[in-house]
Amino acid sequence: MRKFHFVDFAAHFQKGFRNHVVSITDVPELVKSFDRYGCYASYFFFSDELLTYMSAQGKIGPPTISGYEGKVWAPCFPIDLDHPDVEPALAAARLLASFLLDRWRIDPQGLQIYFSGSKGFHLMLDTRLFGRIVPAKSLPVIFDSMRRHLAQELPEQLREVVDLAIKDRVRLLRLPNTVHEKSKLYKIIIGADELQKAGADEIRGWSRQMRPLELTDETGFVSHVAVQTNPAAAGLLQRVSRQVRKITRKPFVYRFRPPEDLRQIEFPCAGVQAIWESHIDPGQRNNCAIRLASELRLLGLDANQAGDKLLEWNERNDIELPADEIHSVVRSAYQHRFPYRFSCRDAILRRFCPLADSETCRQRVARYSEPRSTGSNRSSGSSRSRA
Repeated sequence: MRKFHFVDFAAHFQKGFRNHVVSITDVPELVKSFDRYGCYASYFFFSDELLTYMSAQGKIGPPTISGYEGKVWAPCFPIDLDHPDVEPALAAARLLASFLLDRWRIDPQGLQIYFSGSKGFHLMLDTRLFGRIVPAKSLPVIFDSMRRHLAQELPEQLREVVDLAIKDRVRLLRLPNTVHEKSKLYKIIIGADELQKAGADEIRGWSRQMRPLELTDETGFVSHVAVQTNPAAAGLLQRVSRQVRKITRKPFVYRFRPPEDLRQIEFPCAGVQAIWESHIDPGQRNNCAIRLASELRLLGLDANQAGDKLLEWNERNDIELPADEIHSVVRSAYQHRFPYRFSCRDAILRRFCPLADSETCRQRVARYSEPRSTGSNRSSGSSRSRA
């Protein structure tokens, strides 16, 4: 943390909401100054390289952290579990906490569990559990892949509660003991035993007031205790890091035919097409938006075009995602040099997919595929790889 100690602080009543880069040590006083209402901070930490980037951005407009692609570091690895009914998120939190504590046998001091104050839970894993994590440009990709691996430990019907849209390097997390703007409840820490025994209503009752943080500072990011490396966690980090290095060494060449008329968008994936044509309830909007953005990139649209199409989808289907959230999703989908395609194994796409079987899916995709002579089989849609 000597060099990487800057975060982007945001508050509901702060002018401009975000792009307020401060040292993590300044955050507790800032939270108090906003009366603990709607306060957030980025969970990735930055060096002063971000300040240089913002200064350069300020020459052409308001200083912003948007588009920053430099190295980041993180004291915690977050897993965000959300569902409108809360109960599925609670069930997923219980299962993941049990997996980490009972099967992996992680150091209990390395797991902080929070109720978000609304419809979900945050599991915060101290990154020391994974061994030595060094600052890197690829850390958001590595974290995203680790999150996907851990989601596979959940039953299929609960995997959709894992928020996979929190992967970009400037993503914000609500800070502990701050008030949720809609529910007026606090984000509070809860013990592992409490998580397993308490019901959703009881947890909501606890969140009417703050709870002290015993193992970390007031931000929830800076630990006050020693945490032991866990062999299973370290093994996952090593496997994912090797995969990411292998994938990012070579450029990927794959795409479908760009649509001739952007006013008439059709997706090769029937599940994505159904999302494009449907109203999405709160709790799944971000997950669906990132899948649309990824497919729009694969169709050949640039980031601006994808943003326009997502705003169109948002308005046409009464999704009610804020515009800044749409732009954040687009940045997440376009921030890496190779696009990502969600496969048919993805629980959310399977939920929306109207096709009867995999053969029907292959026939549909074949109609959209455009073979390319590149000296590699990577032009095939079926060869898309994931970390």
